[in-house]
This record gives sequence, structure tokens and C-alpha cells, in this order.
Amino acid sequence: MGNKALEITNLSAKVGSFSLRDINFSIEKGTIMGLIGKNAAGKTTLIKTIFDRIDRKSGEVLFDGIPLRGNEKIVKSKIGIVYDKLMYPLNAKPIKMKSIIAPFYENYDHKKFDILMRKFDLDPYKKLSAYSKGMQMKFNIVMAVCHDPELIILDEPTAGLDPVARADVMELLLELMQKEERAVLFSTHITSDLEKIGDYITSIDNGRIIFSEEKEELISKFSVVNVDKEAMTNEIKEKILGAKETTFGYQGLCLSEHKLENISGIKTARPTIEDIMIYRGGRDVK
Repeated sequence: MGNKALEITNLSAKVGSFSLRDINFSIEKGTIMGLIGKNAAGKTTLIKTIFDRIDRKSGEVLFDGIPLRGNEKIVKSKIGIVYDKLMYPLNAKPIKMKSIIAPFYENYDHKKFDILMRKFDLDPYKKLSAYSKGMQMKFNIVMAVCHDPELIILDEPTAGLDPVARADVMELLLELMQKEERAVLFSTHITSDLEKIGDYITSIDNGRIIFSEEKEELISKFSVVNVDKEAMTNEIKEKILGAKETTFGYQGLCLSEHKLENISGIKTARPTIEDIMIYRGGRDVK
């Protein structure tokens, strides 16, 4: 097989009035790809389309070079997926769910299940209805990783978790990445999580990919710029993406190559992924 855990080519789909259009990106083995976008941008629709839960109009999706259609058993053995809600019946007990799910996977690791349940302080004999939302999400993750998947896809896994629980999840993902061939697609609106663990960032807006880039290259490409009101000119404003007026002037994003930091009345700073998401929005930047 090649070096791409997931490869999406010219993928299009339609759900009601919403469309995914010509989606193209891939995830290299051994990397974590962050998928970002505002609410209703298409993140969850994309993930569901990848797994044929939404019919695609066109395009191809390959998992380690293999299409899902016609190869469901092989592909599903390579993948672990976590959605943003509990994926199992509320009246079920974790130990029972393990006994139902484990036989579907040749590589199911019962020891890992026990270790992770202890790590997350989850009682395997307590009904899932007695778990908090955070505990339910942790259980989703436990069940997704115990068959040693090569690709893990997470749809807003840390939404609603407290900081300690989020830190536990981040630590687990980093532990999983110790296997160099494993890859992660991490859809989230909590971009600070991606600051810590992401290798690549893909942004989706209104059903189309805006960019898919290596994280450090993306961040180094831009600067957050603060311009005093008296220093603002039309020439400077044209170089600023998503400029917003503040009490003291203007703030936005600019390409680092513009070197606006050398102009009096202007201060620049390294952006966060959230800054890029807010100020760049759906704009194409050459």
C-alpha cells in the first residue's frame, strides 16, 4: 500500500439544499489532520459522505488505497470512528457492548479495553445512561481504538468535555500516534486542541475546501495585524483579510510577506489557527 491513509478525490454530495463540492485532500500515514470550519460548514456531512452514510454524486474515497464499496470488512477493520454523541444504547453496559463488538475484529485488544477503561475511570458494569456526557465520549473513543485501527476519524470528540477530560483525550491521541503508520482525522471547532497535536489543517467552508496545509507552514504564512486608526490607508486595508474595527483601530490578518510590521502605527503577531479561521474565513489566498 502507499503512504496515504485516506485519499479523497473530486468528492461531491448533496443533502437537501447543502452541497459538498469537489473535495480533494489526503492524510499521510503517521500524521494528525485537523478539519476546521464554522458550524454548518460541512464537516460532519463530509465525514458521513466518506463512510457512504450520505450518497456521493461523484468522486472517490480510498482508505490505504482501498475503496470502501465492495471492501467493507477490510476497510472497517482499518478504521476507528468517533462521533460527537454516544454511539451505543443508553441502557447498555460497556462490558456487554464489548462482547458484542469485539468478535467483528480479529485484532480486538481486550487488555487495551481494560487499561483504557481504568485510565478514564469508567465502570464497565455501569449502564451508559449513568455516565456523564464526557464519560460517554471517552467510552466512544475506547471502543474506537481497541481493534488497533490504522485511521481514526473523530467528529468533535472534545465538544462538551471539561479541560481535564479534553487533556486525557489529547494524551490518548498522542499515545496512539506512537505507531508511526497510524493517522488521525480530527474534526473540531476547538482549534486550540489542534495547536497542540495537529500536523496538517484542512479548512472547509460552505461545502468546499478552502485550504489543506501543513500547520506550521500555514501559521508562518500569516500575521495578525493591529493598525492604529491614523495609520490606516487604502493600500494597507487592501492587504488585510477580514479587517475588523476596534476601539483603537483595526485588526485582521495579512500575509507575512507584506511585512507590515515595518510601518509606523502597525503591530503584528504570530496568529493562532483560530485567528486564521476567523479572519481568513472562506477567502482564497494566493
